[in-house]
Amino acid sequence: MRNNEEKPSYALDPLFVRDWELKANGIRLEELLAAYAQQQRSDIQALEWFTATNTMIGIAYTYGLHPNASAGRPYDGMWKREYAGGGSVIVAYAEEPETRQIYVGILWQRRRLHHPTMPVLAVPRGYTQMPEQGELFARQSKEVVEMLHDQTALLELTEEMVKGAVYLDMLEPLGPPATTNNADVDTSGEGEGVYFYRIELPWAYLEAERPGALRLKAGLEATQGVVEGILRCQFMPIQRVLELLDDPDNPAAGCFFTEVAIGRLTRYLQRQGYPLLCNN
Repeated sequence: MRNNEEKPSYALDPLFVRDWELKANGIRLEELLAAYAQQQRSDIQALEWFTATNTMIGIAYTYGLHPNASAGRPYDGMWKREYAGGGSVIVAYAEEPETRQIYVGILWQRRRLHHPTMPVLAVPRGYTQMPEQGELFARQSKEVVEMLHDQTALLELTEEMVKGAVYLDMLEPLGPPATTNNADVDTSGEGEGVYFYRIELPWAYLEAERPGALRLKAGLEATQGVVEGILRCQFMPIQRVLELLDDPDNPAAGCFFTEVAIGRLTRYLQRQGYPLLCNN
């Protein structure tokens, strides 16, 4: 049994009236703690906190006194932490030299929690790579956090979209680190959050697939993403991509990471003077 000195700051008072009901295999956790106490011949412990941790991908869920709760209005809750505060998201694009038309790389990926039967629009992304000796809850310096995200971005891009022929110095940040939900996601460390990147690919990497769509040339398209449900990669005019994402009846749209990545790229290109909203 843990003593008071070992309790985390978010441990609930045993008399606290909880809003959450927590079960494992349909059994209330309080009952499991009681059974454990009986088996160990120890005092019954109240449910004060718990964690669910996956060190392989660097993610943890914690339950207890919610950090956002004020002293006058405490409440129980669950929050999420990812290693380095979140992963990396990358949007690739290329410029047609004569017209300056921007073509954006889009993945068609199966995400059954998004849509059960059809692929959805996506861009390369992934959890920040956690070193073998890394600690999930440890805070890193801002410089280390940035380095980890940079390395993750390059890895995810080469696994999910472009096989080789891309390098770390080709990646450029797209805005500040972001949080997916500042009510329930812990990004409180310096430099933590989801990092967004852009990468401009040489036009020579692409070839025509059909009218209005390009693809990577043979030997350049990554194949490892197949295990993550990635079916194909296409490069489409940015105007067409925006139409697909903004269509309220398009079931393939709606991925938060894809929306933010394309939105940030669009604003960046507009600042560079590209007439993105004009039909060519």
